Amino acid sequence: MENNYTKMFDELTFTDIFETFDDEYLTDMALNKPEQLNRMCIFLSLDEQIRIEKYNKNEYKTQIN
Repeated sequence: MENNYTKMFDELTFTDIFETFDDEYLTDMALNKPEQLNRMCIFLSLDEQIRIEKYNKNEYKTQIN
């Protein structure tokens, strides 16, 4: 059971979490806390870049082996 639990969180990305926020919350953040929204967007960009690099790294390893 612990392996499934760990795997579930290993696959959870910041993008997954961000998508759970409703539009009203994001609008409020944009109006009242723009710095916080900017940091969230940076995390989204980094999260996506890490996923792309991880995919490319795994693909490259597969080609060598």
